[in-house]
Amino acid sequence: MEAKEKTRRGYIKYVIAALIPAVLTALFYILSPIPGFADAAAAYFSRPVKNILGTALSWIPFSVMELEYVAAGVFVIVYTVRTVVLTVRAERKLLTLLRRSFVFLVVAACFFAVFLWIFSIDYRSASFTERSGIDAGPVDTGELKAVTRYFVQNAAALAPSVPRDGDGHWAQDLNGVLDVSTRIYDGLFEEFPFLSGASRTPKKMYLFSRLSSWMGFTGVYFPYTGESNINIDAPGCLIPFTVAHELAHQHGVYAEQEANFVGIAACLTSGDPVYTYSGYLSGAVHLSNALYSADPEAWYEISRYITGPMLTDWRDNSAYWQQFEGKVEEVSSKVYDGYLKAQGQPLGIRSYGACVDLLVAYYLDAAVENGE
Repeated sequence: MEAKEKTRRGYIKYVIAALIPAVLTALFYILSPIPGFADAAAAYFSRPVKNILGTALSWIPFSVMELEYVAAGVFVIVYTVRTVVLTVRAERKLLTLLRRSFVFLVVAACFFAVFLWIFSIDYRSASFTERSGIDAGPVDTGELKAVTRYFVQNAAALAPSVPRDGDGHWAQDLNGVLDVSTRIYDGLFEEFPFLSGASRTPKKMYLFSRLSSWMGFTGVYFPYTGESNINIDAPGCLIPFTVAHELAHQHGVYAEQEANFVGIAACLTSGDPVYTYSGYLSGAVHLSNALYSADPEAWYEISRYITGPMLTDWRDNSAYWQQFEGKVEEVSSKVYDGYLKAQGQPLGIRSYGACVDLLVAYYLDAAVENGE
């Protein structure tokens, strides 16, 4: 009787353990579609939680995210090996295997449920476009051409002002870029006060930067630690923009196309020449890709402005990413495409280029005023 009672209690514990993530997951999908719920949950729960985590871990000089990935990998390997060993030794092998597998699935389900409530809920809250009131409608090719020329010409004009080596390549110290990162949004807060809040310095990825490049990523915002992480292996000319992009996630902008736009806008209002140049360069890249698809002849006409140090950065950036083109990047893009769509971004990976609509809508007047 005593053994049966112990077994019954054990089963009850398993059921309770499984119910917790199951209920949290079910509540997420039931409640998140309710109008206003996602906004409230994001404002009063998920964002404060990530800010607390990020602030608490900001004093640690390395990326805690990388440490957690390593720990997770070690855990999976050790747990798998131990499961095999225990199953082989056990008298009731199938039961032992099922129990070990069940525990592993419950742990994974708990992480998934937490992810839903501290990150996915943000994707279902009001977007930056909705809060800002920017009318990012269909883009006319003539407007796209004007804004592309505006960004290209400004980038070309600013390119000589950033530190370079004897061969004209980017030579700005990365620590210098990160040292001023917490101030680059100050100018943008005046235009969009709903973005206001403290910025936390992004962290360098020492272990996974090269892997991130193979996967096509320049940075990662990690909700479990509230950290912004930067791929330090990528070309330096666009790292300031990447920093601004990742900080956009800290300030409540989660859709990738919007974070691209906000990152560029933050760079251009930062008052820092390095960030300003990187913002114009990144905007020029996004706009140029769109213009080339829409009107190749118009792009070739504008490309003549890409000269001097800007041309050097353009070529260095292209050469760097060309080496990673292949199956790994292709698979990674497909996986991330599915992830974005699951978060309510129907354009998927193409949403990275959709920031062009925002750039044209927001900077068209400036382009026209400058005679473009």
